[in-house]
This record gives sequence, C-alpha cells and structure tokens, in this order.
Amino acid sequence: MDFSYTEQEEAFRLEVRAWLEANIPEEWKRPDWKLPDDRAEEHELGKWWQRKLYDGGYAGISWPKEYGGRGATLMEQVIFGEETVHYGPFPMQQSLGLLTVGATIMAAGQEWQKKRFLHKILSGEESWCQGFSEPDAGSDVANVQTTAVEEGDHWVVNGQKTWTTMWEFADFGLLVVKTDPTAPRHRNLSYFIFDCNSPGFTRKPLRQMSGDAEFGEMFFDDMRIPKENLIGELNRGWYVAMTTLTAERGGGGMMMRFRETLNHIIKVAQQTKRMGKPLSEDPIFRQRIAQFAIEIEAMRYTGLRNLTAQLRGQFPGPEVSIGKLVWSEMGQRQMDMVMEMMGPYSQLVKGSKWVIDDGDWQYRMLRTRGDTLEMGTSEIQRNVIAERVLGLPRV
Repeated sequence: MDFSYTEQEEAFRLEVRAWLEANIPEEWKRPDWKLPDDRAEEHELGKWWQRKLYDGGYAGISWPKEYGGRGATLMEQVIFGEETVHYGPFPMQQSLGLLTVGATIMAAGQEWQKKRFLHKILSGEESWCQGFSEPDAGSDVANVQTTAVEEGDHWVVNGQKTWTTMWEFADFGLLVVKTDPTAPRHRNLSYFIFDCNSPGFTRKPLRQMSGDAEFGEMFFDDMRIPKENLIGELNRGWYVAMTTLTAERGGGGMMMRFRETLNHIIKVAQQTKRMGKPLSEDPIFRQRIAQFAIEIEAMRYTGLRNLTAQLRGQFPGPEVSIGKLVWSEMGQRQMDMVMEMMGPYSQLVKGSKWVIDDGDWQYRMLRTRGDTLEMGTSEIQRNVIAERVLGLPRV
C-alpha cells in the first residue's frame, strides 16, 4: 500500500484548491456561517452547489464520462474530498443519488437506466430516496412484506416503508418488494426504480428526538411501476440491495469529518474550565481525546485498505461494515464526552442566551442516537463482520 501521491495527483490537488477558492461563495467561508435551518432552503441551496460542481467537472469525479462523470481516478476523488473538508459543512441536496443510487444503477442497472438517470443525479436535477425498512422489518431487509403483483406491462405495489432517508424532496426512489410469495428468503425479492409522482404513492414525516423530520414513511396503494424499471434480475433483488447497502455503508469522508469534529472538541476542552483550569489540561479528558485521535487514524488506515481493494478493481465488500460500526458508535461517545465537558450547560438548547455554540452540540448528541440504527443496526454490522469477514459460524 503506497500512501504517497503522484505528481499528477498533487497537480490535481492544486487545481481543486484553486477552483474551490474561486467558486465557494464568500459568506460560506466565514467562521460564523451556518447551514440554513430550513430543510427546503438547504435542499435548494444544495442543488445549486451540486449543479456548480457538475458544471465545473467536479461531480462524480470517478464516474465514467459517458454517464456525466469526470472519468478520473478514485485517488482524485479522495483528493477532492480531502480538500473540501477544510471549508466546513456544505449545503446538502436532500438526495441519496450520489451516495447509493448511482453506484447501484452503474453496477446492476440497464443501459437505458444509466443514460436516463445518472447525468441528472450528478447535475442535481433529480433527487432520490430508497425504500428498504418496514414497520416489521427494520434491518432485516429479507423480511420485507411490501408486495408487487404482475399486471400487464406493470407491477402493482402495495405496502409501507418507514425510516426513509431523503424522503421529502425525492423525485425518484429505489424500492425492494416481494415479487414471489412462494419462494424462500433471498430468492423472492425484486428491485425497482419508482417515480415519486406516481398515483397511489404518499409520504409523511417521522419526527425524531432532535426535532427534525429527517426520515419519513412511504405508502404504496396500488402504485404501478413499469416492468422496464426493474434493476437486475427478477426475484434477485436481494443481491442488488446488498450493492446499495455496501455503497451506503462505505460512503467516504467519515474519517475527515471526524477529524474536523475532534478539532472542534479540542477547542471546547480548551475553552471550558473546571477548578480554574482548562479541561484540555485534565489528564482524564486528555486521555479520552487522545483515544479518539487513535481511533480516527485506525479508521483512516481501514479506509485506505478498502480504497486499495477498489483501486485493484474490487467492489467494496462486507469489510465496509467495520467502518460503519466504528464511526457510528464513536460519534455517540464523542458527543457524550462533550456533554460531560459542558456540565450543566449541556441541558440548554438552541435559543437560550447561555447555550454554548448555539446548541449545535446538543443537537448533534441527539442526532448520533440514530447513527447506530441507520444503514443497518450495530447488531447487524457485528453479524456481518462475524460471518462474512471473520468466517465465524452461525449460532
């Protein structure tokens, strides 16, 4: 594994820096700039930024040129991520298009699906969600009960999906449904693209403890999907779904984000005093902060190992569950430590004149509770690691 960059890659880094400096709005560069509180406003701002990236040639850097990408290397994709993280949070289009949908369609989609959808994912024109979890089948994707019945040139879908990410502004979605009720598990599911404007489709919000409605519920009442919208083979949707989940769990950038978060935590420790001394001088907190730094480096090397496999032409495998398990649980531990640092001030929320950092830390602490549920629970990740990475037997 070679950790050095080539001259060409370093030249690309300088190109990225210059483009970002010239194109990021000046107000986004200010230390006091924050993302919009309104989700619709952030979504529209995120679409605008995604279009700017697309027009500049920085959307889908490693995607093939024929589908709207740059046709560059994975290393250049990594370099772009390394450079953007220095500018803090960017407004995000409420879409799973880049994280999961693009990878799924490229891996298993029909050629017309690739040509129809991939360009508009990269340009930000269309937003996506995915329908996996159900009220009685959370992380157990193989147990979904939403059905699709063949009728002429369509499949007629009935059922419900819940805890749907990026649900609110989605134009299209990916959907796992049961198409053969008589077949055994893993052989009875199919995978479709559906239009969110279809008759029979409705959605509504699910309110979280953070106060957000980041997730939603989706209902299908005789909703019709054209047969041509099938991704992969009929009744082989389980395997396509695993492609989606692998892409989701292996999403890059977590290590860089955690490193930035740790830098902010260090500032909180330096600014918070106990017994007249900053917490950054307390040996217990110093040890805990150092432990996080060690774990972030471990995440970095695990990510580089996965990257090396991809550079060799291998699709990310079950090893991505290791990274997902680590970052989701570490995020909770980080925020719990910040609450300890703040002491009584941790009980204050946004709007209080005494709250620290406008209540951002309290919000993040509440939000991290969902990290160990989304993309598959920690229990599911441990099972995947045990069975598919370590080769341990089922008990």
